Amino acid sequence: MLYAVIDVTIIGAGITGLTAAYELARRGRSVAVFESSSRAGGLIRTEHADGFTIEAGPDAILASKPAGLDLVRELGLEREVLRVRTPGAFVLRGRRLYRLPSPSLLGLPLSWRALAGYGLLPWHARLRMALEPRVPRRVSDDDESVASFFRRRFGPDTVDLIAQPLLGGIHAGDIEQLSMQSLFPRLVELERTNGRVLPKKGAVPFSRGQAATSPFVSLRGGMGTLVDALVRALPHDTIRFNAPVERVSQMTGGWHLSAKGASHLSRAVVLAAPAPVVGRLLRPIDADAADCCARVPYVSTASVALAWSRSAVPHPLDGTGFVVARRHSDVRITAATWVSAKWEARAPEDAVLIRAFLGGQHDPDVVSLADEDLVRVVRADLGAVMGIAAPPSRMRVFRWPNAGAQHTVGHLQRVEEIERRLRAIGGLYVAGSGFRSVGIPDCIAEARKVASEAAQSD
Repeated sequence: MLYAVIDVTIIGAGITGLTAAYELARRGRSVAVFESSSRAGGLIRTEHADGFTIEAGPDAILASKPAGLDLVRELGLEREVLRVRTPGAFVLRGRRLYRLPSPSLLGLPLSWRALAGYGLLPWHARLRMALEPRVPRRVSDDDESVASFFRRRFGPDTVDLIAQPLLGGIHAGDIEQLSMQSLFPRLVELERTNGRVLPKKGAVPFSRGQAATSPFVSLRGGMGTLVDALVRALPHDTIRFNAPVERVSQMTGGWHLSAKGASHLSRAVVLAAPAPVVGRLLRPIDADAADCCARVPYVSTASVALAWSRSAVPHPLDGTGFVVARRHSDVRITAATWVSAKWEARAPEDAVLIRAFLGGQHDPDVVSLADEDLVRVVRADLGAVMGIAAPPSRMRVFRWPNAGAQHTVGHLQRVEEIERRLRAIGGLYVAGSGFRSVGIPDCIAEARKVASEAAQSD
């Protein structure tokens, strides 16, 4: 079957692919999206049942990066925006939960009073952190690991107690390998420009209001609301589900795509799929670019959502949840979100909804456990930390095999090489979490940028 030539084909209907398609349609370009699965949204997936709203993947947008909220407003969803109603999070050390200081950013205290009261850190570690403004700035512009950055600037205790649970936990990765330049460029830039990361006495170098509010927002119906709105905004039949692309090959004036026995002709192609898929499709076109894609590792994770009546949960739930200092605790979960406390309208009034996370670089085999075994692990850990003994009234398990892209040291340099080689070919673009994007707003911003470039392809 031969389709007419269209302007741009997008491979992948995650948030990146959907946003790129939306931007291209908005610019009047013809577009087709090929998705290998039966649904849109990628890692974004929301379920509704009996008054519960349960996220399988990410539950929020970072509001300080404007691309996410800008798209929400464009799609008419501004009234659906939810703010975190119980700000503040904890770190589990041993069996005790330590509240993060206020004000803070990524576990780093932004005032001397916050540092002095930072009970998670022993006194000698707080004293070492207080010396951070005197630590000489790094001369080299080469990338370094998250662990190296924290060890160098804040002292060795902060590696396991702050960097691993908070920065490594976000990405389910190994902080000895994760790239500081790619994942946390703001801190790198502070050192480069100011010679320090922590503020001088009486100064706070970050945005105002962080002591009282969370930087994250969500949507009343869950993050799936954003996916649904994007799909509705596209022309009918833009997305072709259960249609994995088997091959992309160059031809005069554009590109030929083969998917499930169908031929498709396009002037440009946006590869918004996981890096291994992109690498497979690029190999016949440019083996070196494909090799760079193959060097992006992925990890597997799982989340378990459990519900109880409020009377069965003795913990006050006075925050958004906790992350685990893995080397200082004997639980297997990596974090837990107190969903019903964090967001309104996610559970019936008399119910508690908690989502726990497992897996990642340091525990890859946990995702192969049966559902009942995963629930058993989570119940035991939450019981030890929060004193919950009663059986849950609702259980839901989600698995994400090989779905978490790891931006390891040198990642941006590898992405730049991919982009350089594709520019030389012309008409091919990459975008998504396996490349430059870190989180939903970045995926949206990068998708719109790439769509703008693809729209101008000849």
